[in-house]
Parts: sequence; C-alpha cells; structure tokens
Amino acid sequence: MADQATTLGAGYEITLTRTFKAPAALVFDCFTDSDHFAKWWGPLACTNIIHRLDARPGGEISLRMAGPGYDHVMGGEFIEIDRPRRLVFLSKAFEAPGGGWGIVNRNTLTFEERDGATRLTLRTRVERAEGELVLGALGGMKAGWGQSLERLGDLVGGGGKIDFEIGDKVVVVTRAFDAPPERVWNALTQPELFARWWCAGGGVVEAMDVRPGGEWSLRQTAPDGSTHRFWGEYRQVEPPTRLVLTQGFDAHEAIEVVHVLTREWGRTVLTRTMTFPSNAYRDGMMGAGFEAGVTESYDQLAALLAAA
Repeated sequence: MADQATTLGAGYEITLTRTFKAPAALVFDCFTDSDHFAKWWGPLACTNIIHRLDARPGGEISLRMAGPGYDHVMGGEFIEIDRPRRLVFLSKAFEAPGGGWGIVNRNTLTFEERDGATRLTLRTRVERAEGELVLGALGGMKAGWGQSLERLGDLVGGGGKIDFEIGDKVVVVTRAFDAPPERVWNALTQPELFARWWCAGGGVVEAMDVRPGGEWSLRQTAPDGSTHRFWGEYRQVEPPTRLVLTQGFDAHEAIEVVHVLTREWGRTVLTRTMTFPSNAYRDGMMGAGFEAGVTESYDQLAALLAAA
C-alpha cells in the first residue's frame, strides 16, 4: 500500500490509480501525441513547449516546462508502446551542464477500459537521483503526478482526480481539494455541510456528535425510494488534521475509517483509509458501486467548497 523505499532516492516508487471518463485509446494517445501532451503534462499552472515526442521504442522525449517558480528542460525516452494497453517511458530532469541528468524515472502505465471508462495505473520508479537539489523534487513527485492526471482528466472529459488503493483488508481513497484544511474539516463535521455532499447530497443527518465516543447517523433515500442508514462512532477528533470514526451501513458490521488532512501545494489533500474485517467484506463494498459513489460524492464536495 505505501510507496516503496523509506528514503527519497534511487529505488523510491510511487503508484497512482485514476479512472477517466474516456476510452483507453484516447487516454493512451494523450501520452504519445505532442499536441495532447502539451495541454496536460505537469502540475497545475504548468505550460509546456514540446521539442520532440517520438512515440516509438527508443524515441526521444524533449520539452520545456514552466510554471510558478520553475522553468526547466525535461528529457526522456519511450521504452515500450502497446496501444492502448501498456506504455513504459523514462522521464529525465535536472540536466547537468556537462551532460547527464540528476533524476531518471521509469514510468510504467497500464490502461484498462470498461464501459467506456479507463482505469490507469501508474507506477513510477526512481532509477537515478544525484545531488541534494533533487530531493525536494522527489518529495513532490506524487503530488506533481497527481495534478498532471487531474489535468489529463479535464482534457479527456472527466475523471482523474481520485486515487484508489486496494490492499489487504484496506481501501485508501485520496483527493486534493482547492480549500484550506479548516473548510474541508467543517464539511466533514458540520451536519448542514455534511448532508450536502455525502451520498452526493442525498442524505439527512440524524445525529452528529463530533467528540470521542459521540455518535453519527445519516439516512439516505435511494432513487428507487428505499432508505439506507450510515452510522458509527467517533474515536479520535483532532481538528483540522485527523478524524477517526467507525462506519456501518444498515445492519452490516462497522468498519474503521481514518481521515487525514494535509497541506500540499496550497491545497488540502484528504486521505481516507478504510479497514475491513475481511477481504470479502471489502470486495463486496467495492462491487456495490463504491468507487462511483465516492467519486460523485467528492465531486459534490469539491463544488461545495468552491462555492463557499
């Protein structure tokens, strides 16, 4: 579940999984077509000038990236191209005056299409990291990739904003919001705000006693008229950075949910870790439309925060 290697440097790895509302061929082509690539590559507010994007094994990648506080050349090379299923390429940064690169990453991407949507899994491994200046860049690598994939989602028609990680009895959901932690915390803990985004805004809060030992409950009415109840108990309340609670659904056993809020590049990253009593329970939830439901709810939360 965690990113591999405890220190930043060669061997450090990150994995991101994002779903896009577009066919796999289109998402894939955004990595190999220079016009598409220039529109989404890099973190928010980044602009690109593509010098070369030769989409064939051994083909060169060369561009200039510019944004707030940076302006530098990026290099790279395509390794494997299997459209629209798999893509492997090297990305290189911090070009040395005498030649060579301070950072070389190997990026492996797989594209899985289902019902017109594409699940992209990215694994980035640091192959080379030389010099003290590169450590800050590696520390921001996951956030930078995450913002790039958000921009890719906007380009292809939606998605790309939520990362889902599935591990042994665990599901971790991560999304960044354009609001300070205090406002995101309020949306998690104030009933009048919580009801407007949880279940995509289709619930009524029956209880929300936000203190260790306090109870919470929300009743949802489904499109078919049936009602369902989410319920649980608060265990840890540490505003505005950490909220731990249990979460049950109707008569199902409650799971533990840990919310952690962190600041990242001027935004708030909400990481939600759910721990299940068994993998069968986890898989049953995932198979019941959990990913689509969370995506819709978090989109509603983003809209709520933007309007505040």
